[in-house]
Amino acid sequence: MIDQFTEVFDTINLQIYLFSILLFFIGYAFAPTAYFKKIKWLTAYSFFIINIIDKHFNKDWHPIKIFIVIVMLNSLSLFFNLISAYGIILPIIFSIYLGINLGVVMYHSLNGKHYYLSLLNPVALIELPAAWLSFSMAIQFSATNYFKMTGFTQVTFNQYIYYFLVTVLPLLIIAGIIETALIIVAKKMEDKDQSSDHNL
Repeated sequence: MIDQFTEVFDTINLQIYLFSILLFFIGYAFAPTAYFKKIKWLTAYSFFIINIIDKHFNKDWHPIKIFIVIVMLNSLSLFFNLISAYGIILPIIFSIYLGINLGVVMYHSLNGKHYYLSLLNPVALIELPAAWLSFSMAIQFSATNYFKMTGFTQVTFNQYIYYFLVTVLPLLIIAGIIETALIIVAKKMEDKDQSSDHNL
């Protein structure tokens, strides 16, 4: 089982993985500028997500429902990133765009406080490597199949889907469990504070 989980790391080129991280942080660093200048074509999707969360995501949901929604949304997003490999240069663009989207959401949610430190939370420390891995697979597939670049391990797209299922998806499930637990704890603390204020 562990060998299946780690097999992808023998396939993905380290330089491509680091490149995907760099692309993400280029977008993340630019996000506050896009936020303040209200560049609609860069922030429209971010605010769409923010509105969806505000209107439909309910902390009073059953923990299983919260978990399913979180994992489903993240899985669909990263799988879409993976299939962007067929868009030739789309994985590069989407890597930067992910940084912008997450950055805008984080900046809006935190009012700009602890912007970079917020990425050190336990959920992000699992979800981001999973995202970078999905982009790395897409970039490497594009590099070997469309640009005919040598020096990289070449595998079929079906093999990348397999890597997604046995590596990326388990990471998202773990992150979903942690995030669900944090939401439940935060809700209980909020209810406790409101109860204390009411008693006063």
